[in-house]
Amino acid sequence: MSNKRNEARRKHSASPPDPVMEKPSGGSLLNFSIPTEIVDLPSKGRLYPVGHPLHGKETVEIRHMTAKEEDILSSQSLLRKGLAINKMLDNIIIEEDVVSDSLLIGDKNALMYAARITGYGAAYDAEVACQNCGQDFEFQFDLSNYNECYTSIDDADDVKFTENGTAEMELPKTKILVEIRALTGVDELKLEKTREMKERNKLPDAGLTDMMKMMIFSANGVTDADQINRLVDVLPASDSKLIRDTYKRVMPNVVFKQDAECHHCGHTMETEVPITGGFFWPG
Repeated sequence: MSNKRNEARRKHSASPPDPVMEKPSGGSLLNFSIPTEIVDLPSKGRLYPVGHPLHGKETVEIRHMTAKEEDILSSQSLLRKGLAINKMLDNIIIEEDVVSDSLLIGDKNALMYAARITGYGAAYDAEVACQNCGQDFEFQFDLSNYNECYTSIDDADDVKFTENGTAEMELPKTKILVEIRALTGVDELKLEKTREMKERNKLPDAGLTDMMKMMIFSANGVTDADQINRLVDVLPASDSKLIRDTYKRVMPNVVFKQDAECHHCGHTMETEVPITGGFFWPG
């Protein structure tokens, strides 16, 4: 992230405002520009299709959060619909043709970290479960170096990436050649709605297979969704595991971990930053 554009974006008055505010006009109060940040994208724009506004772009510019974004994040209507964070991101992204739903999940996560820091600072208090004694304890994470915790396709030398922005692999059991794609905010929303529907109808949870059905772009060249869905339902466990493990390993994301010491037993463990309600709604 960088604040280097902020100075150029500020507009200065010819003289400083009167500290006693004798004049009723409020124009001088608004004679400034909200600072912005340049956020590096984990994907570096490589996995967006041609025609997407972020295709080939390594950064996105956002403006700092304001009280308006706090109103969005506290809107009960948007919270119930699961749209509060997306709406907030849409509000702060400078590029008009970029919407949060179209972002790859890893890039969206990077913007969430950046937005959180501009709004509430880098110190983040969250509850962590100790791996040793099992008790919960409060720990303060430092989010300031989140952009040093990106996973990148540059680290996936053993995986072939296609012109479609997909990762190609041969499954060990069935020998089927599959392409997997990075999921977007739209996919994330669909998965959540599917989960809620199944919960309402008391249907078995199938989160893993539902996610795989979305991440598989093709199998032996076949892109038909119905055929891919049927394939996922009958894939051997070893093939399914390879798909999930490869996705987690090679798709760009923010994997932010820090060492946390348990206040109860003194055990120190590496733990991933939990994105809980307090991330954007600190107490």
